[in-house]
Amino acid sequence: MKKITLITLFILVTLGYSQIRLSTTYSYPTVPGSSLDSLLNGLKSIRGCWFDPDLDGDGKSEILLTNYFFRGVVHVFETVGNDSIQLVWTSPIAPSGGGASTPRYVITGDLDNDGRKEIIYQSNGNGVFIFEWDGVPGSNNFGTIPSQVINSTTLPAMTGLAGNTEYMEVGDPDQDGQQELLFFYNSTPNANDRFYIISAIGNWNTNDPGFSGFVAEYSKSRIDLAKWDMDGGTPYSMHIANFDGTGRPELLFQAWNFKAVTPLRITGPDTYVEADTVTLKQSLKLTNTDDVALFGGGTFDIDKDGREEVYLPNYHSVGSNFIGTIHVIHYPVGTSTSIIDTNNVFVLRFVEAGVLDPGHVTFGFGYGDIDKDGKPNIYTSSTYGLTGCNLLTAEFQGGDKTNPANWEFSKLYPGDPTIYTQRLIRDSLGIIDTVYTIDNSFASKIFARYTDFDKDGFEDILLPYQALSDSAIHVKRQWSALTSTWVTVDSFKIANPKRWSFRIVEGTIGSSVESKELTIITPDDYKLYQNYPNPFNPSTQISFYLPVENKISLKIFNHLGQEVRTLIDDQFYGRGTHSIEWDGKNNAGKLVSSGTYIAQLRFGNFTKEIKMLLLK
Repeated sequence: MKKITLITLFILVTLGYSQIRLSTTYSYPTVPGSSLDSLLNGLKSIRGCWFDPDLDGDGKSEILLTNYFFRGVVHVFETVGNDSIQLVWTSPIAPSGGGASTPRYVITGDLDNDGRKEIIYQSNGNGVFIFEWDGVPGSNNFGTIPSQVINSTTLPAMTGLAGNTEYMEVGDPDQDGQQELLFFYNSTPNANDRFYIISAIGNWNTNDPGFSGFVAEYSKSRIDLAKWDMDGGTPYSMHIANFDGTGRPELLFQAWNFKAVTPLRITGPDTYVEADTVTLKQSLKLTNTDDVALFGGGTFDIDKDGREEVYLPNYHSVGSNFIGTIHVIHYPVGTSTSIIDTNNVFVLRFVEAGVLDPGHVTFGFGYGDIDKDGKPNIYTSSTYGLTGCNLLTAEFQGGDKTNPANWEFSKLYPGDPTIYTQRLIRDSLGIIDTVYTIDNSFASKIFARYTDFDKDGFEDILLPYQALSDSAIHVKRQWSALTSTWVTVDSFKIANPKRWSFRIVEGTIGSSVESKELTIITPDDYKLYQNYPNPFNPSTQISFYLPVENKISLKIFNHLGQEVRTLIDDQFYGRGTHSIEWDGKNNAGKLVSSGTYIAQLRFGNFTKEIKMLLLK
């Protein structure tokens, strides 16, 4: 693999109230099919990201990225100081093949309630994978096989494993002391499109399911949705929100058909009560066309009144009246959470506010205070180009949150309009003009919850990118007076120099923009050099290079894989090159016989090996 420096672009955006910088930009290094670094090249297929302030108990934060490229895996990167992130774990490829454009979403939680965090994601026909941390602080060890899998075997109520989910939540909405997993499945046939609320039975360990399983506390299909007047739309997201600010929280379900939503009350452990069907207000169609919050939304209490809201960005269809908007579901004081109607929704309109041009959708959702002015911000993402924007914000100014005058809308990061898929040069009798086709990719499942991934005191927003082209086509045409047509005289492709797949926007304070460069560290950045001399008798020097301080082991094995000598046993070594001598003796202090031996450098979940020859 190849060490890749995150390209640092700093863009000062005048918002009248804040400044931001594009802190990191990861460009995967090659176009598909190249022989260069397959892991980093594979990161072009990122579809989702997640942030955990400390996944393995060592005080360091982690960034999790989903990746289609290896038929569906998740990468975990750990923060190394404030200038690097290091790959510390990659999930195994599913034995059945996995992939099929999954995983699309990853989340962390503790479903078996044993105090050890888990990585949770859905993998096409395999179900939902759960990888549990081994409990050793700083190990970043989540196993080589799933600790447990939610499928039709472990959860009999589950049907239609082939499909995908764009959004999940983990929490304890029924307050029974155990976390639940809330997710939907978009599968076939329609009866297999379902909302699920799942809890665990028993415990599992790293690489070991033990005697555990799952129970469906709640499960409803899209056929059931028709009974709620949701027109049988595909289930698309479930959100935990304390709408009334008292007792247990409520749930909000969303379906892809007129962006229909319905609330569920929770009256006790494992007890979910659907909306009142007598009043005919059990569901509400938020739009007039087939719209949806494509990647889900999120919950936040913008005015800190104890009554949370659910924010749903809008992926619109043709003819929608809600282009470039976010629907906000809320329950004013004195209203019943057993029903939902137009009194429970207001709309944030970015197009009407003049910060997003007509035709652009809103995708992701986040919240924070990136300019540190004490006023909370709602973030959403969109496409970029000549008229688009990557990242938008609506800052709440106080007062009545349903009043548009109390929100200030801005382009937080407009994106880069210089990225294009085609450059067309036209020559008409010496008059040359150039036409660019702008690449209209977008930031999708952004992550922002007052996030500070590198703990430097500045808020970060994580942006996974989709639909960015690997290459750009250059075409030259000349006008033919003979045929009165344009004739192509040259055409070729070049690699897109801005093949972004993951970026981080960071808030800044002050009047200047400071330089900052971050690096992705992969196992290839660790070096185990060939021993010298080799062959050797009786001793030899073994050298290695560490890109960052890390806890390592260096051991000698014989050709049968049996341990012969431990030279370094799980000790911290600093960044740089180190050498250690092996005197040809085993752990008992006896000289070993002639033959081939293997030196193995272990760092975290990865190893490097060399062969050595002892001749007497």
